[in-house]
Amino acid sequence: MYKYKIVNEESLPIYGYKIHISATFDNYKDMYNLLSPLLDARKISYKYIYREEDVAYNFSVRESPVNSGKYFTIYPENDHVFLDLLELLYQTIPKNMEGIYILSDRAYKDSNTIFYRYGFFREDLEYLEKGIPTLLGPNGEKWQDYQKPYFNLPEWIQDIQENTFIKDSYLSRNYRLKAMLSQSSGGNVYQVDSVIEGKKYILKECRPHVISFRGVETQTLRKNEYEISKKLLDHTPVVRETVTEWINQYYIYEFIDGSDLLKYTKAYSIVSYKKPNKELNTKKFKSFLLITRELLELVEYFHSRNIILNDIHPGNFIKSENKLYFVDLENSYEYDNKPAIGLYSVISLKEWNSIDGKVSDCHKVGNLLLFLLARLHIKSMDDLSQSYHILNSLLAEFGLRTNFTSIIEKLFSKDATVSDILKDLNEIYVYQIESLHSLDEVLTDQPERSFTITEIINKELVNFQRYENAKNNQRLLQHLMHREKNLGLDGLSGLLILMKIYDFDCDIIDYGINIIIEKLIVADNGRMVPIESNLVSPYLNNGTAGFIRALIFIDFEKYTDLIKELSEGLITEFAQYADFWNGMLGIADTLLELYCYFKVRKYKEVALSLLNTVECYVKYSKADKQEYLYVLSKYMDMKEL
Repeated sequence: MYKYKIVNEESLPIYGYKIHISATFDNYKDMYNLLSPLLDARKISYKYIYREEDVAYNFSVRESPVNSGKYFTIYPENDHVFLDLLELLYQTIPKNMEGIYILSDRAYKDSNTIFYRYGFFREDLEYLEKGIPTLLGPNGEKWQDYQKPYFNLPEWIQDIQENTFIKDSYLSRNYRLKAMLSQSSGGNVYQVDSVIEGKKYILKECRPHVISFRGVETQTLRKNEYEISKKLLDHTPVVRETVTEWINQYYIYEFIDGSDLLKYTKAYSIVSYKKPNKELNTKKFKSFLLITRELLELVEYFHSRNIILNDIHPGNFIKSENKLYFVDLENSYEYDNKPAIGLYSVISLKEWNSIDGKVSDCHKVGNLLLFLLARLHIKSMDDLSQSYHILNSLLAEFGLRTNFTSIIEKLFSKDATVSDILKDLNEIYVYQIESLHSLDEVLTDQPERSFTITEIINKELVNFQRYENAKNNQRLLQHLMHREKNLGLDGLSGLLILMKIYDFDCDIIDYGINIIIEKLIVADNGRMVPIESNLVSPYLNNGTAGFIRALIFIDFEKYTDLIKELSEGLITEFAQYADFWNGMLGIADTLLELYCYFKVRKYKEVALSLLNTVECYVKYSKADKQEYLYVLSKYMDMKEL
């Protein structure tokens, strides 16, 4: 991503002031032509983003807010060079040249493109605390150089400019910040309270020059949402006002108190069904039909006003106590127009960007319903038949029979209209059936290959060489482990197993285990391995099953109580994926492993339930048969135990 022009690395300090130069996608080449000769002539060390596609990424919403806009990074040898260079750049770069505002830095004077911050130039083990570069002040103060979306100096370091805080503004007089709901380099979304009324509102921030996709800036989409929202009177948040402040635009909307569609429907989807309780499953399915009707009625309302929703996915819908809302209209458009950008996601196929907008919405709703009900989705129109069969098989596993797939079929038809499909929804039925299942009939042959954990780890973990090189350097090993983002077998848990195999020091292995333990978060079934700040995973590759396998392999007796506790996170009859490494088969395999140690009947019963569920995918080639047979044969071997 970067091209480095380091003149003399030994002459650079470990930490100090550094300079960032920003730009826009329209002027970054001009900025390069201006800066590169100037820095080269003065033998100043720097790096810059080299390839055009990487510049586009850094200047877009895909980049983290902290790194967005950092086109050039300049490393002055000392504070004197730093101050002289800042002023030289200020005199050289035209005042009217625009750039993305760098959130982690402070702008120099009134420049739009010159920024600076204090931090580390390179990593040094002597300055690392739990993997984070750390400085200690003269009086024992501590300052850590981790990513922050705001300017932050060590308290013992004096800034080179006077503070210029904005003491008063329209927004500060009229709104109080309550929470940040989402963060993006294009602008955050906040919940605010009105100072006068005390009512809740949503404030959408819009930062200039940040690209959303293919040259379309975020501010264009935010404005589009504002204009379309003003034309709608129902099913979308009411517009309150728009405010221009500092360099940003802010759009303020009515706050909708509720849950997004994925969270709301979870209680009525197959994820929540229990095989012994068909009556409750039936009630839940009927509740899902009610939300299906609400969803179709919302789409019908938009289409009746010639508005295409376009960006249809669970997070863009909020279900309040008595109504469903569509809350993200940035990519919506009027029927006679074209969308500003083409969409592609789990719900939206690329080819749907070029068909009739209303039909495209119907297709996306069909895919959304598959996902909400059974975590299914089609990747091409050729997948439709298989998806219908898998859905019906899954529902049958939980004792239900329905003609609901007829609604999905109509949503995927070439001439789909929401008003007609709403009428057809009245004909949907559901009733209970007996689920007769015999795994003996499935196991007609033995698996052709094994899927042992150590075999997979040796194949998947290509970065273990770094750990082998650092085997005798405990501090470097600790640093490397703190930097691992994945905690499952694809990451730290797998690395710990390899360390055990290759006779690494027991203390360093225990240190790595404690890193994972400290990061466990409480979910519905107790503590589990996180994949994001508030999301957990039960899988082998990135989640709880993987950590359990590591604990069993490394020291079962020492971690027996923790293994028992974590096993509760695997007690489920359904998960989004079916495969071994990243799905239900891996969970089932781990439960069977736990049964071998603890002889808890529940582990074997849940494993059997998961195998029955995965069979629905295997029959239609949506899960690997060999992986399935491997876990199934293991279950059969201990069936009578």
